[in-house]
Amino acid sequence: MCGIVGYIGDKNGANVVVDGLKKLEYRGYDSWGLAGKKDKEIISHKQVGKIGGFNLEKDLPKFSAQICIGHTRWATHGGVTKNNSHPHFSCDKKIAVVHNGIVENYQQLRKKLEGKGHKFSSQTDTEVIAHLIEEYCKNKKFEDAVRASLKDIDGSYALAIINTKDDILIGARQGSPLIFGIGQNEFFLASDVPAVIKYTKDVIFLDEMQMVVADRNKYEVLNIKSGKKIRAKVSKIKWSIEEAEKGGHPHFMIKEMLEQPQVIKKTIGTDKQDLKGAAQMIASANNIYVVACGTALHAGMYGSYLFSIENNVMLQAISAGEFPYFAHLLKKDDLVITVSQSGETADVLEAVKSAHKSKAKVLSLVNVLGSSLMRASDQSILTKAGPEICVLSTKAYTSQMAMFAMISATLNGKNPKTALKKIESDIEKILSKRNSIKKIAERLSKADNIYGLGRGVNYPNALEACLKIKEVSYIHAEGFAGGDLKHGPIALIDKGTPVIVFATNDEYEKEIISNAMEVKARGAFVIGISPNKNEVFDEYLPIDANKNLSPIASIIYPQLMAYYIALKKKLDPDKPRNLAKSVTVK
Repeated sequence: MCGIVGYIGDKNGANVVVDGLKKLEYRGYDSWGLAGKKDKEIISHKQVGKIGGFNLEKDLPKFSAQICIGHTRWATHGGVTKNNSHPHFSCDKKIAVVHNGIVENYQQLRKKLEGKGHKFSSQTDTEVIAHLIEEYCKNKKFEDAVRASLKDIDGSYALAIINTKDDILIGARQGSPLIFGIGQNEFFLASDVPAVIKYTKDVIFLDEMQMVVADRNKYEVLNIKSGKKIRAKVSKIKWSIEEAEKGGHPHFMIKEMLEQPQVIKKTIGTDKQDLKGAAQMIASANNIYVVACGTALHAGMYGSYLFSIENNVMLQAISAGEFPYFAHLLKKDDLVITVSQSGETADVLEAVKSAHKSKAKVLSLVNVLGSSLMRASDQSILTKAGPEICVLSTKAYTSQMAMFAMISATLNGKNPKTALKKIESDIEKILSKRNSIKKIAERLSKADNIYGLGRGVNYPNALEACLKIKEVSYIHAEGFAGGDLKHGPIALIDKGTPVIVFATNDEYEKEIISNAMEVKARGAFVIGISPNKNEVFDEYLPIDANKNLSPIASIIYPQLMAYYIALKKKLDPDKPRNLAKSVTVK
């Protein structure tokens, strides 16, 4: 949530920052702003709403600053107003701050600062940071005042900070992601790689309780608590600029769905030693928990069915937000498998802390190199989705399922490559028929309710299909296990209600077809995704017969449905309302 961009160098930093903020729009926001150092003062611009077609040269022709910070805000403390938008300033307007995170003790800090004469102009928790720094600057130099202020803060933060006196850019992080980009006589701060990849591929993923201080020629990374210098690792980003751009497609969502065959191909090439290490962790564990949120949780649920069927191993899938209620059960020989696209999900990172506290091991499947989750895990496997910009997760989901398949096959001594190559081929065939999905999507766009049904390995897809549809179309959609149908959900079915049924060529195919007949008898419009055509289906969408792996391909159909429903309803599929790509606060 929220996006931060900072720049120091010889360019007009405002251009860099605005460009970077546009690259971070997928993170979700309701207002934005920027501040820059020009001569001996700080200039700023704040705006409620989206950046959209904002053009600096046209809309703010006089805004020029070689040191600049910017922010896209998702309101938490205080309403969506210009005053509450970032950046926030000290009383004397000589310090500017942008912030992602939550200052949990801001009320106590604000009261204390007001007692010392500080005047606040917003309702936000962030503004206390600027005033704290100002207070400490009375007897400390700027970077020491920043460090002292951060030690007073309870909560989480990613920060970019500038002032009028010093030609420096400061970044700091605790609990929220922040990267530091290294260029030629220029440096960058950003919440995520797409904001800076146009300018550099050399980045430092700042760790917990670290801050960076940069001028135009050099930088240093410090421990916030001790002030000691840290020799930080510089990572090389392997993404191309093209991967982080739309590449001629109207939306990131369709581009990323079309990339899924390549995602499967890259997953097949996963390092064997990584797979063996993950399989060994699972084989030697006592109790195994899969912890994730949203789409990643559905991938974890798929993994739990797969390991049960193929390896007789029990993986208990639990929502990361609910995991604290089970964390006290963790023991030394247990394993927590975390699944995340961003690697920065707050609830997932909290589960990792619980695991370490109990001396349990952590294995992560994560899509972002250098992410907090990757660094905090005992072992991590990098999933092969590449940059996923659309708020809705599509290719990250299939990459996560495919990685579970690779680990499962490694554990039972089989070679998954041939089977996954068939999945890659099946996905290509499904994507080639995407225009035929438009007719179905047009009908679904008029529905008030949509339901999904699946059993076994297909049940997670019933949940995921409905999640995709509700996320992007705002139509109520809900997935159910086939066996639960007669325990309440069937009461929801009336004439014309769309029901998406996932079937696989396995021993449970007859049961799910029976469920389809039950809803059809109540008037449902049945959309069947199956290797076998059946008369119960009003619309039949074919998949290849790949048994336990078929869900990796079958989810492509509802992904396409969701996309075309959004287009029919004239909604932006890349940026659904109220949603953010990375939820970095609990």
